[in-house]
Amino acid sequence: MAELSGAVVVFACSHRAGGNSDAAAELVARGVREAGGQVRVVALRDYAVLACLACRACAKDRDSACVLREKDQAEELFAILLSAPAVVFVSPIYFYALPSLCKTWIDRSQRFWEARRKGDAWLLELPERQAFACLVAGQASGQKLFEGARLTLRYFLVNFGISLAEPVGLRGLDERGDLLADPLAVDRALALGREAWAAAQGRPA
Repeated sequence: MAELSGAVVVFACSHRAGGNSDAAAELVARGVREAGGQVRVVALRDYAVLACLACRACAKDRDSACVLREKDQAEELFAILLSAPAVVFVSPIYFYALPSLCKTWIDRSQRFWEARRKGDAWLLELPERQAFACLVAGQASGQKLFEGARLTLRYFLVNFGISLAEPVGLRGLDERGDLLADPLAVDRALALGREAWAAAQGRPA
């Protein structure tokens, strides 16, 4: 069983540094710190992740290992996810979905789906945990604007024994700096950080 670290992990999923979702990630981290917690922000763009080959080698391997595990940094990211007591995904919305960089990493989690299907003890013994999401969209309208990202994150995380809380969806934040100029958006991101820290401590927010 993986040993959980003490810090909430915030995955910043944007391809672009310094945009609205990065600002949201920093606000979430600030919320964790203001609640007395520890936090680590992990920018996915800082990691090299190759696309899944759909080779099904993980389905046949005894440990459900990936053939690409030594060729990129996907496993480093999975190790961070596996050891965190609570996680927050902060992402922009591209065409009603997560950015390709994030989705590529999610696709590489096929080996964890296979491990759960096979009943691998090393995965099934992980403690149940909570995940959160802050989804940032430039578009102001759209009834199901965040639905694609929510479903993708939900079914990605279930393989790690992690349940996803209802995401915080922030709309109409298109230009750089829009989020920080919106007091309500700032407050919601800070509150999400406090909620994540409470979950990491095993208590309600």
